[in-house]
Amino acid sequence: MKREGKRRVRASTLRVLSALGVAALVCLGLALHTGTGTPSSFGIADIAALCPLGGVEAAIASRTVVPPLLIGLAMVIVLTLLLGRAFCAWGCPVPLLRRVFRGKKASKRDASSRDSGPLDVPASERGGLRDSRNWVLGGAILSTAAFGFPVFCLVCPVGLTFGTLVVVWRVFQFNEVTWSLLVFPAMLVLELAVLRKWCHRFCPLGALLSLVSRGNRTFRPQANVGTCLHAAHGERCHRCADACPEGIDLHDRAASAPLNECVKCRECADACPVHAITFPFLSKKPLLEPSAAERDTKEEQ
Repeated sequence: MKREGKRRVRASTLRVLSALGVAALVCLGLALHTGTGTPSSFGIADIAALCPLGGVEAAIASRTVVPPLLIGLAMVIVLTLLLGRAFCAWGCPVPLLRRVFRGKKASKRDASSRDSGPLDVPASERGGLRDSRNWVLGGAILSTAAFGFPVFCLVCPVGLTFGTLVVVWRVFQFNEVTWSLLVFPAMLVLELAVLRKWCHRFCPLGALLSLVSRGNRTFRPQANVGTCLHAAHGERCHRCADACPEGIDLHDRAASAPLNECVKCRECADACPVHAITFPFLSKKPLLEPSAAERDTKEEQ
């Protein structure tokens, strides 16, 4: 009898562990007083990777640019050029909290129905002028300039998550009870419950990372044309496209979201029945196949 291959750990499980690991590092920093900070500013002393949106807002609000700020932003830009929007899938707490509050199936439904509301745009137009995330990003920057402080940081779910961790920690460490203990988690639950599609409709941090990720050329998804059911065997298989929360379709360039929207979540790789999708460091082949209409036009020419 043929032995079954070793069962692979799904990427969704690894992403949960990664997000929990980030939270654990924050808690460890609080416990050991290392000052490593949170994802808003992760590092040691003056060397820290800053939240790019928070850093830009801080510079605009203070009308001052200091070397540590530039170093922190440079670190994030380099990481984003190398890894794209990987933070959105592997470091951001929002997807994990959405699973906790709404369940795994509800979260997948929210992602799969992203093109069903008035604020949603077709996948192929993600990152363009009609993308509501870009308007929220513009509003966050303009409001910071107008009011002189980073307005969006007051409601940022990433900041609220780790702010909640900090105030809970201070309750146990210093017996310090403040209104933040109620306000932070209440705002967080409200945002996750009311703004169900935060990541796809509203997140200005995701919009900013998408803009920087236009320079990303590494670790992008690619289908092996020799084993892919669609490319090699002509089957109408679209499991990778159906699984992608960002609307990327490796087999239809016209309908696909641009590759800078990829969050490296590996849902497409897990969904592929023949394991044809990989994330190579660099790829010399076209990553998105032309649509049927594009192929027909090329043949006519």
